[in-house]
Amino acid sequence: MAASRKSADDQSRAEWGSDLIVEMMQRYGIRYAPMNLGSTNRGVWDSIVNFGDNSMPEIIECLHEEIAVAVAHGYAQASGKPAAAFVHSTVGTLHSTMAIYDAYAARTPVIVMAGAGPMSVPLRRPRIDWVHSALLQGNLVRDYVKWDDQPHDAQSFPESFARAYRVAMTEPTGPVYVGLDSAWQEARLDEPPLLPVPNRYGVPTPMQADPAALARLAELLWDADAPLILAGRVGRHRETVSALVELAETGGLPVIDLGGQLNFPNTHHLDATGTDLLSKSDLVLLIEVDQVEQALVANDRYTRLPSSRIRPDAKVITMSVSDVWMRSTMLDFGRLYPTELSIIGDSRLTVPALTDALRNTAASRRKSERVRADRVDRCSGARASARGAFQAKVARESSDRPVRITRLVQEVWNVIGSEAGWIATASETWRAAGGVEAMRGIFTLDRPGCLASMSGAAALGTALPKSIGVGLAAKDEGGFVVALGSDGELLYTPGAFWTAAHHNIPVLAVVRDNGGYQGEGEHMAWTSEHRGRSLARKHIGTDIKNPEVDIAAIARAQGAYAEGPIAEPDEVGPALARALEVVKSQSTIAVVTVRS
Repeated sequence: MAASRKSADDQSRAEWGSDLIVEMMQRYGIRYAPMNLGSTNRGVWDSIVNFGDNSMPEIIECLHEEIAVAVAHGYAQASGKPAAAFVHSTVGTLHSTMAIYDAYAARTPVIVMAGAGPMSVPLRRPRIDWVHSALLQGNLVRDYVKWDDQPHDAQSFPESFARAYRVAMTEPTGPVYVGLDSAWQEARLDEPPLLPVPNRYGVPTPMQADPAALARLAELLWDADAPLILAGRVGRHRETVSALVELAETGGLPVIDLGGQLNFPNTHHLDATGTDLLSKSDLVLLIEVDQVEQALVANDRYTRLPSSRIRPDAKVITMSVSDVWMRSTMLDFGRLYPTELSIIGDSRLTVPALTDALRNTAASRRKSERVRADRVDRCSGARASARGAFQAKVARESSDRPVRITRLVQEVWNVIGSEAGWIATASETWRAAGGVEAMRGIFTLDRPGCLASMSGAAALGTALPKSIGVGLAAKDEGGFVVALGSDGELLYTPGAFWTAAHHNIPVLAVVRDNGGYQGEGEHMAWTSEHRGRSLARKHIGTDIKNPEVDIAAIARAQGAYAEGPIAEPDEVGPALARALEVVKSQSTIAVVTVRS
């Protein structure tokens, strides 16, 4: 790297090429290295455990590359800091591609480092180093990472890593990929290179929005009769949650929380999540919402026919960094949607700046206090109606068998509600079944960071290992993760149980065991019915039965505490209480499976 001076802080202590990898991770504060090792990473393995004493980073051993990347994903979601996932050459990269794409779709900063066969032909062993080498390995994932590199030699690695960290952490954040030639990893260094001082090659400052656009938006918000905010990925930076609360209170603006992470406290009087206010609003401001159409258009699950969720005359305004993200290959950005105003800017800056602009606008308007009060009253009425309807639903479903998701969420809350430091996650299948809605209706969610988003590419198999990564972050903060998942998706990566047990990661895993891929089964049944055909065989290809899979036994076989499957509603609470006691006393994973 370019250097104007040489100092003691810059000088590497590395003896071998792979030692540089450890030094760079230490310099950039990388605490964890989830990995599934192969021979192309034998150099870096030795450097982590011997040169680095396995302290920073610490190896998190995983039984599959997809698990390793997903653990790094979950840790980054919860902590806001990247982990470095290590995978083995071409074959390990191919195993990990689903988890890499999931991190890409979730805008999560994961640093994937892959061993590579020697680029030097004389150093390649017959067959094995040829089938484990590519020109270049980054081609395997280039369409769904922000940046990739394969440094030529050890002297090139420091700059490569510094750029990888910088690109991954610059908004919109996302995964990056670095190939590590095993030849230079294993070579002795003649002269260790200078190492970059991280603050001299740091992450760029956030993007601020056009001040004129913010001033215009403030006027539109204030002059609207029934404005509303939809919050997407605002809570990825915990400090922005309080900033959004201040914005809402300044304008009397109801907020609907769309995200998997907490964007807005559900205890706040302006929380409109679950109400009908979206359909009644004349101005909708979407903050950090990646796919506008998903938020504003309802498509029938089976016919795919659309219907608008908003009034025909409603003004739509977006404020995010999503437009900076576009790539031509992966269509994770959604359909183009017409807007009154589209503002590019990082919510860490745009939300406080909009609040200031809104205050200035309010000062110039008459009856500003009355406007705010009327908006608050409207939101309070909608909240009371929605909460009443939801509580009635919970009561109706409390004794049903199989156990309903509302009863299951209530039992989870009864157990964890008095605990401190928990972080909750809910898989895509839980979201589809109404589990996130139930969590917002039952849990008290008023602490930024208490929810970690599992949203991404709707990739089955990533939820449990992502939750284990969240558990790493929760453990660092003195807490634990509550991981809500389902049987079918969990069976993609059951080896994740072992990683949590082996590394004493505190996880309370609650598994809905409905005996199959029931969501997909509904699609299959609708198709047959729509075509006028028999439903007698709708179980084929969707049921996980004959034999049934004993998920609790799989978990116990890998060192986890496990109970279930539990069928009686009144037995769920005591089982969860026993499991939580194990999590707390032993700092490990405990699993409860429930027929639901």
